[in-house]
Amino acid sequence: MKIYLECIPCFLRQALEASKMATRDPARRELAVREVLRRLGKISFRDKTPPEIGYVVHRVVRKVTGNPDPYKKVKDEFNRKAQRMYPSLKDKVEKSRHRLLTATKIAIAGNIIDFGPTSKFDLESTIREVLSSGFTIDHFKLFEKALEKAETVAYLGDNAGEIVFDRVLLEELEGKQITFVVKGGPHINDATVADAKFAGIHEIAEIKTVSNGEPGTGPRRNSKRFISWLKTRDVVISKGQGNYESLSEADANIFFLLRVKCPMIARDIGAPVGSTVVKSVKR
Repeated sequence: MKIYLECIPCFLRQALEASKMATRDPARRELAVREVLRRLGKISFRDKTPPEIGYVVHRVVRKVTGNPDPYKKVKDEFNRKAQRMYPSLKDKVEKSRHRLLTATKIAIAGNIIDFGPTSKFDLESTIREVLSSGFTIDHFKLFEKALEKAETVAYLGDNAGEIVFDRVLLEELEGKQITFVVKGGPHINDATVADAKFAGIHEIAEIKTVSNGEPGTGPRRNSKRFISWLKTRDVVISKGQGNYESLSEADANIFFLLRVKCPMIARDIGAPVGSTVVKSVKR
């Protein structure tokens, strides 16, 4: 997905919010935001995706504030909250007439736990809403058929806490060879290996990492190397807006599962803010 000019104020908002989480020092916060402004003024937007610019923004905040993981507190909070909800989420699947459909909706409902587009959301009401409504973009039947045939599945996780919701869906893919992909280091509230292990993902899937924008943390999501690997999987399940922004034009059997939380995503994907989406790139 390309960058829209309207993305720029969002990057600045993220820089300010991340700086406030990273340090109590007002001077250090200001320095971080000023450095982000300086860097944004030098970057070409033509050949970059929003996550690539986001990597730069949050790398600057971490470096200037000296805090390697500004969102750790909220990540831990929502990991614990999601774990407390796990039994009731599983119960909803157990009582459902269509287990895969319910588990898919639960996984998408968890995508509301996202401190990139906003820090204000209501998790419980989102779960109720998603479970009681249909998909705005509805390629679920294609998704179901693809999974029936698949032996190998790549599951691209998104946020801490949310991955507990993902586990509910993963557990409906019994018998598949599953690789679960997370960030190789902290970036906003994106899930890392530690978060995945906290959620118990390592018990049902192999864990693989992609870049958080720092060297040595894995390949970029939109790199030739990573997309080539995705093409070796029978089905790719891509959670969230960031993965959509990076991979919306990738040539692989990808199904995007997400809540639309941003007007620019809404414009690009063709569904209004607040929509629940199951979208196949092969359609």
